[in-house]
Order: sequence, then structure tokens, then C-alpha cells
Amino acid sequence: MTLKTIAIENIKGIKKKCFNLDILPNKPSILVAPNGFGKSSLAAAFNLLQTDRLIIDEYSLHEYDNKNRPKFFIKYEKPDNITIDLEASDLVNTIKDHFDYFVINSQVGAKGTGVNYGSKMIINPVTLVDEVPEKVKFNYSLTTQKQRFGSNSKVLPNITPLLANLTFIKRVNEEISILENALENQIQQKINKFIDELNRQVGTSQDLIKWIETDKIEHLSKVNYLSDLAQIIRQFNCFGSIAKNFLASIQLIDLYNNNKADFKNACRYKVYELEKQNYKEILKSFNASWKEVILKESRGKLIVEFPEFYSISNGERDTLSFVALLEKARRSLRKNSNILVIDEVFDYLDDANLIAVQYYITEMIEEYRLMGRRIYPLILTHLDPNYFRNFAFSKQKIYYLYDWKLKVNQSLIDLLCKRDESSIRDDISRHLFHFHPSCINKRLEFRKLSLKETWGEGQNFDDFINKEVKKYLNRETEYDPFAICCAIRKRIEKFVYEKIQDVSEKEKFLNIHTTRKKLDFAEEIGVSIPEIYYLLGIIYNDGLHWKHGQDNVSQVASRLENWTIRHLIKVVFSQ
Repeated sequence: MTLKTIAIENIKGIKKKCFNLDILPNKPSILVAPNGFGKSSLAAAFNLLQTDRLIIDEYSLHEYDNKNRPKFFIKYEKPDNITIDLEASDLVNTIKDHFDYFVINSQVGAKGTGVNYGSKMIINPVTLVDEVPEKVKFNYSLTTQKQRFGSNSKVLPNITPLLANLTFIKRVNEEISILENALENQIQQKINKFIDELNRQVGTSQDLIKWIETDKIEHLSKVNYLSDLAQIIRQFNCFGSIAKNFLASIQLIDLYNNNKADFKNACRYKVYELEKQNYKEILKSFNASWKEVILKESRGKLIVEFPEFYSISNGERDTLSFVALLEKARRSLRKNSNILVIDEVFDYLDDANLIAVQYYITEMIEEYRLMGRRIYPLILTHLDPNYFRNFAFSKQKIYYLYDWKLKVNQSLIDLLCKRDESSIRDDISRHLFHFHPSCINKRLEFRKLSLKETWGEGQNFDDFINKEVKKYLNRETEYDPFAICCAIRKRIEKFVYEKIQDVSEKEKFLNIHTTRKKLDFAEEIGVSIPEIYYLLGIIYNDGLHWKHGQDNVSQVASRLENWTIRHLIKVVFSQ
């Protein structure tokens, strides 16, 4: 199933937006947008979804206006190409019928009341289990089992260690239908017949085990459900004997039959103990601080309590809360289709923790895939993965949420793609993509390469990029982002070149490759270089290389549309 669109109305910073995504399941999806765009509003929409409707307070309403009624839409496409439209509002929620959803975001909050509100920052505890199951034990007694079994009960193994194995009980709990089906009359008759035959035998326990393995294993292996249970027990290698695996299975079935409710409750508590143990180990592996992360039961819930806000680093805090919430997400996302929203948590982690949390997400995706279920991890970020090495998933796909309404000139794209052609490479780099006081005429070469012929004369190309800069600075939407990048570089290099007094040093400046090295050289000979010339390097460097197989336009445009970047560019062209 493909998530086609997500649309939001009147939630926090979003008045009305529709995101066309085409998101495939079981792959990390990186949703990129600048700060202030509304990523957190998208996360809030999922967070506000309740079973029957959107629950929203005045602080979540767009412009805090009660007249702005919230709405949330999801459209997905089934494998047979049929599209399904889902909606949630303050009156209905049809999204819940098709998806489970969970949001991971910052757990930092303010503490205090009245005039003191916000006087202390805290890390909100995370509730991993909303209801701790009742502590019920298995009512198993080997003595009782022997009394029921008969004269040769000495052959029975003690299954207490098996019942103490948390992983085994988790497996039994998942396969509880085996125990239920084993109570069918036909199955019970076969089990009772085997017990009667065994009790008529004579010899030691070892003799009886040998008799079972020689004469009865083939017969027992054909008894449905009993053999399934014995196979599960065999995987845990508790008894080292096929015969004892079957004898343990018979006891387990009898224990279940004796009190089904208590057996199930005991399983449920053992599974909880296993989960609690796993939570402890995971949190311990991520906790690098000297302060302890506390996992405790409180008021019938299992919660994670974090150290004081100022006693651990921001990275440790974000990592620990993320891991705790990811484990909670595992418990919450139970449907065949599940949406996991991660709101900018990755943007502030160091490299090691980034690798670690991405590993856990990858493991979670694989877990769902193997179960035949779908999970859609939507990772919201303001950091473009094409520029920052913060995302390293092998199957990730990047989506730019901002709808860039730009006019990209195909002739410039062609030039970027063919800039390394041997007949024009040096001249393109020296005269078109960098500043040079002299002009070139490569119209013939451009014509042969099916490039825009007039741009073979440098002045014509400069006229084009300068015209696009005027559009950009006048805030027109239809400007070419690549032309802006080229114009910035040439403007900066021209300004620095004109500041160099010595003719020979001017020539050296022109012969240096890359703008950064040119600026460094100019500084070394005494030219004062404004800091913004360096800062804009991420624009004029990355924006002049066409990368096949990815969205080149959005990643450049997202930077050019940043208010501060626009201001810096305006400063450059006003000098």
C-alpha cells in the first residue's frame, strides 16, 4: 500500500496544506522542510488523533481561533490501485480503522505553577506500559503431575526451569492456540492412550525413556499440536531428549487445561517481565551519563524516569528519550498498517547515536516486514540529507515538503550535465561558472554538444544569470535556482578580484581552482574577505553540480528560500 497524500487544515501553524508523497511501506522516508514550515504541525496532527475523533485544545488550533475547525486527511492506494480516502476531525476518525500511528518528539517540558511556570526544565517521563499485568504464577507442581500421571510418573521431567524461561513463555503465549487445540477429544484420547501404555511398562526411568524413543516417537510425532509443542520445547534445549520434550508437552497441556485463565495471566506477566528486562538492557546500553535512568512501576504503569535536565547532555537526553519512545511505539503499532512519525529528533544527535538509533529503526522495519505487516517511518527534519550526513539508511527516500514553484531553465541543466565534456570543460569552469575578466567564444563547441549556442559567449550567459538574480531579489517565484548559485559565486569572485592590487597576484587568483581556495589566497595577501562570502559557499558550490537520480531542485531551492540566506545574498549584490 502506498501513502499517496496527507492533508491538514487548521492545526497549529498550518491553515491548509496537502502533501503529495507516494510513500512506500517498510522504508525510511525523510521529510525535509525548513524551520517554520509546519513540520511540527504535521506531527501534532497525528498526536491529536484519538479513537473516535481529533482531540484538540485552543493552543493546537490555527491562530488559536475556535472558528478554525481542524481536519486531517490521508489517502492511500491499495495494491489493486484502488484509492481509499480517510478523514479525521473533531467529529469523526476513519483513519484509526486502517492505521495505527505513533509520534516520537522531544520530551523536554517546563515545570512550575502560576508566576513560576517554566522556572525549571524537566524531561517528561515516558510510560512504556499503561497497565502492568497482575503478577500471577504458574500453578505447577511436579508432585501433582506425578499423581495424575500414574505408576510410571518417575519418567516425568520437572518443567519448572521451562516455565521460568521468559523467552519460551513469550513463544507459548504467541502460540496459545496450540494448547487450546490440544484439548480436542481426539488429541486427548491419543495422549491418554500413550500414558496408559507407558504405565504398563516396567524398568527404570532410563529404560522408559529408551522405550518411548524406540517405539513411540514416530506415533507421538503424528499427534497434531502435541508434536508442535514438543518441537517448540526442543528449540530451547532444556531436556536433551526427544522423549522428555513430549513428556514436558503433556504436562504443559494439562497445566493449561487445569486453569486456562490463570495460565494465560501467568504467561502475560512473564511476557511483561521479559519486555521490562529488554527495556532495561536497551536503556542501559544508551546511557553514557553518570546519572541513572530509572525504570519503575508506578500506579500500575511501567515508566522511564530520566535524570535532572541539567545533569545530562542534550544528546544523551534526546537519545534516551528517543529509545524509550521507540520501544513504546513497538507496543502501540499493532495493525497491519502503521505510521511512525519522528519529529526532528535526529537533527540534534551526534554521529554515534545517530547510527545507533537508525539501527534500531532498521531492525523495527525488518521486524514488521517479516511479520507481513507494514510500517511507514516518517522522519521529519530541517537538515537535507543530501548536504548533511545525518541519515545513512540504505533504502531511504527523501521527500521535500515545500512545493517549490520555480522555473528551472533546461538549457542550464544541460550545461551542468555536460560541463565535463573535454571540448568545453576548462572554458566552462574558468569563464562561465567562475569569474574571469576576459570573454570566450565557444559557440561552435556548444552547437556540437546541443547546448544553448549563444551561451558559448560568456556575456550572454552573464546576462541570463543576472536577470534571474533580479527576479530572485524581487521575490518572484519563477527564478532559476542554479542561475542564482552561479551568479553569487561570480559576484563574490569579481568583488575580491577587484580588491587585489598587484597584477601578478590577480593572475594567480584567476588560476586557483575552487572559490574557497581563491578566498583563502586573497586573505593571505591582505584582502579583507567578508565572512558571508564563506558562509554562502554551501549555495554556490553544491548548487552548480547536477547529481543524477535525485531531486536537485528542491535541495537548492530550500536554501535559497531561507529568509536569512536571502538576506545574505541581497547584501552581496548590494555591494
